[in-house]
Amino acid sequence: MEKKTLPKRRPKEATRRVATRKRTRLARPEPTRAPVLSLSSPPEDVPFPIVGLGASAGGLEALEQFLRHVPVDNGMAYVVIQHMDPTHKGILAELLQRTTRMKVVQVKDRMRVRPDVVYVIPPNRDMSLLHGVLHLFEPAAPRGLRLPIDFFLRSLALDQQEHSIGVILSGMGSDGTLGLRAIKEKAGVVLVQEPTSARFDGMPRSAIEAGLADIVAPPAELPARIFAYLQRTPLIDRAEAALEDKTRSALEKAVSCCAPAPGTISRSTSATPSAVGSNGAWASIRSTGWPTTCGICARTPRSWICSSRSC
Repeated sequence: MEKKTLPKRRPKEATRRVATRKRTRLARPEPTRAPVLSLSSPPEDVPFPIVGLGASAGGLEALEQFLRHVPVDNGMAYVVIQHMDPTHKGILAELLQRTTRMKVVQVKDRMRVRPDVVYVIPPNRDMSLLHGVLHLFEPAAPRGLRLPIDFFLRSLALDQQEHSIGVILSGMGSDGTLGLRAIKEKAGVVLVQEPTSARFDGMPRSAIEAGLADIVAPPAELPARIFAYLQRTPLIDRAEAALEDKTRSALEKAVSCCAPAPGTISRSTSATPSAVGSNGAWASIRSTGWPTTCGICARTPRSWICSSRSC
């Protein structure tokens, strides 16, 4: 009879080592993946530069040259204020999207500014900036007398203070000069297109002759000059007490257009608390009073609140 061969048994010590290795593999935790950070949606409390770009006649070519030399994920936001026909549909955002990989959008009222995005003003609107939010207004001045670049750059200076950056490109007239002056008063930086490179040199020459230009260069060189400037002057976050959403929405438009300029004398008013929408907000306003003149448009308001309709 043939003898059956039984399988060899492992020594007890070897069996214990194998069992220990199995338990170790089972207990070993899986490596955790680092969270993916989105560059397009950074935390709201992280400061970033906002660049105001003013242009008029011949400005499309200058804007394309400027944006073509702005790298993607540069960490800055760009707000374009262009003179446009109020009766035509705005297509500037679509035209600029062809020259840059950054997102280009036409502004809607109360749109929050994000880095690496280009914001374009819609036709037949004035626009201001307050607490990083863009606000749209119906123009108060008649067609031909509007100064939308000055209007926005003044609000940019008030909102960003010494971190405000203003750029003036090709265009006729002098729109933008007063806005650049407000930026200089807040210790911001002003860049102007070289007049010889502009199709229409009225706006660049007006800013240069007023002594406001810190940097004068062709549009293709301006982005690099901005980056070099920011490397020497890093941003410092200015923490502010947060307002309730209801209070903020009721007051933002008034403050963005009615911020008192230096030396403005305030006065009291007989407006009712319901006009503001919050008793607490009314108490704070009543303690300071409304300005006699508008810090944005420099005109005397006809009523207690100076929106672009009542200036």
